[in-house]
Amino acid sequence: MSKLKVLSQDDLARISDEFGEILENEVSKSLPSKEIEDLDLDIVLSYDDGQLDVDVDVGVSFDELSEINQEQIANAIDEAYLRFDSYIDENFRE
Repeated sequence: MSKLKVLSQDDLARISDEFGEILENEVSKSLPSKEIEDLDLDIVLSYDDGQLDVDVDVGVSFDELSEINQEQIANAIDEAYLRFDSYIDENFRE
């Protein structure tokens, strides 16, 4: 794998926005939208010494009759990280 290029503040903002979109798409694909009342994404980027770390906290409020479980949410997050890794490789590697 090639090295991550030096990232600017604009790059970090773009990365954060893109990861948010990827995450929303994966949650929408994996979970029935009619059962989700609210989706709150908290994305925290850390970029030090050429190392990019991305943490996400997903808050989901469900309809009272929902049968969505934590495993489904975790799977959606895992898929989002896989797509995000590809995005980083395609756009921010030297």
